[in-house]
Amino acid sequence: GTPLPLVTFCVLDIETTGLNPKTCDILQFAAVLDDLKDPQPLEKLPRFTAYFTKSVYQGEPYALGMHPGIWQKIANAQQKRIEYDGESNAHFMDIQDLPIAFQNFLSGNGVEEKYGKYKITPAGKNAAMFDLPFLKEKINDWGNVVFLHRVLDPAVLYFDPKTDYVLPDSKLCMERAGIAGEVAHTALEDALVVVKLI
Repeated sequence: GTPLPLVTFCVLDIETTGLNPKTCDILQFAAVLDDLKDPQPLEKLPRFTAYFTKSVYQGEPYALGMHPGIWQKIANAQQKRIEYDGESNAHFMDIQDLPIAFQNFLSGNGVEEKYGKYKITPAGKNAAMFDLPFLKEKINDWGNVVFLHRVLDPAVLYFDPKTDYVLPDSKLCMERAGIAGEVAHTALEDALVVVKLI
């Protein structure tokens, strides 16, 4: 018979300066591509990381204090006028440049263009209610990138109807999956944990 199409999904994660997309900024964006029919080791998966540079940021004190490492990288990139750091494979850009850079990442890693669009199944912990609305608030025009409506959230895979009254958070999902460590609160590390959970 005809082979079924690849079940490709794209884990998305962002780090922000707060919870309100109208008043807070996105600092970092990461994406990792994976395929449920042909899972690869984490180190082989295509990944994309971007930090967003601007002259003034707005946010909430708790969130602003959570990301000293991210602030350091952004400040260093601005001071040295770095647009791409090959060592960490990270881009530094204005957030409005993300759609084209992300489209180039998708097309360069085999995501098929259909009718001029790159359609992806987004995945992520709370991506449907946090990451995607935040990204759509900050970027009005995603060009040829289309986020499909069904989002793959690993929390449902670790929900226990006998004990849980809400979906488990990332830390509890990690514990139930036998994944050691803490929630990193950096976009790429958190995205890779979602790949492991799925």
